[in-house]
Amino acid sequence: MFTALALIALAQTSGADVKLIPVVAPAYTPELGFLLNAGGVMTWNGDAAHPELPRSSLNVVLGGGTVGAFLFQSRLVTFLQNDDTRINAGVDVRDQPDHFFGTGFTNGFTRPIGRETTYFRRTWWNVEPTLLRRVLGPLYGGVVLQLSGAVAREVSAGVAADPAFARHGSTVLNTGVGLTLQLDTRDVPINAWKGVLLSLTWSGFGRALGANTEWHAVSFDYRHYVQLFRRGSTLAWEVKYRSAFGDVPWSELSQVGTPFDLRAYRWGQYRDRTGLMALLEYRFMLPFAEESLWSHLGVAGWGGVGVLGSTALPDFTRVLPAAGFGLRVELLKRVTVRLDVGFGRDSRAIYFNFLEAF
Repeated sequence: MFTALALIALAQTSGADVKLIPVVAPAYTPELGFLLNAGGVMTWNGDAAHPELPRSSLNVVLGGGTVGAFLFQSRLVTFLQNDDTRINAGVDVRDQPDHFFGTGFTNGFTRPIGRETTYFRRTWWNVEPTLLRRVLGPLYGGVVLQLSGAVAREVSAGVAADPAFARHGSTVLNTGVGLTLQLDTRDVPINAWKGVLLSLTWSGFGRALGANTEWHAVSFDYRHYVQLFRRGSTLAWEVKYRSAFGDVPWSELSQVGTPFDLRAYRWGQYRDRTGLMALLEYRFMLPFAEESLWSHLGVAGWGGVGVLGSTALPDFTRVLPAAGFGLRVELLKRVTVRLDVGFGRDSRAIYFNFLEAF
């Protein structure tokens, strides 16, 4: 954090146009233990003929944890051709000790962590580029590709005997293609202060595409941002739904309680065919003049709930609550790095990452 603030101060005094900033920060998550993350964020104008467009961005994070985990994350967001074209992509690669609790709320909540029942080591990856083209006004349509997979090693007898795991075994490969429709009125998509995102996506995976199983998924994402009192004071909420159908592998079930939604649970502890999450968050950048170093600092607080289900309709009688708060540092204009502390049902976590969770 202090490195980021020092670079911002240097850029302000020198008049430089900052495009790249490195960051090093610690974190803690239930699944990875204590982490040291290092990375950087870069922004640029994706269309020089239209400098009023939001700046395109690329961020990269490398991390290592005390439990012997390693991770690589990267996010690309671009605005091209007067924002008629958008190319977004996410890359996640991890190698870590892991725990598989089975499917459903009951298994996730009651199954104890232990080498005899749930312990194994997993390497997994996900590469997901999206191409969007403007259809009309703020309405975009596009194509999504997904290449993902998981390889489990040192599998315990308990995990090997779990029906959801045994059906597909220790190696899963997914290759899929999808269609997406998005209505996007956000002022700055990577860190909105006002506007709405409505997104509907269908993705299909099959052996004909190179996967080793046949299944498909439907997801819906609604995000709303309202500016309160002044610029930088934002009330935001999100409702996210995903349901998977067919021969869905254990690694691709819908999950609730990730670093990108409730931010309070062990990633992967709660999974089933269907997941639904609702979240309310308030973000506040400190009210100092733009030329002040302190204007780049902010805070956030959130609360939310999540539910799971084995059919398209989740079970609303068993709820995963979450609440938390966080620190924000604006590295570049509307590009933040965040440190979040979340508290859930018998769970807590600390996350470091670039950009807002939603």
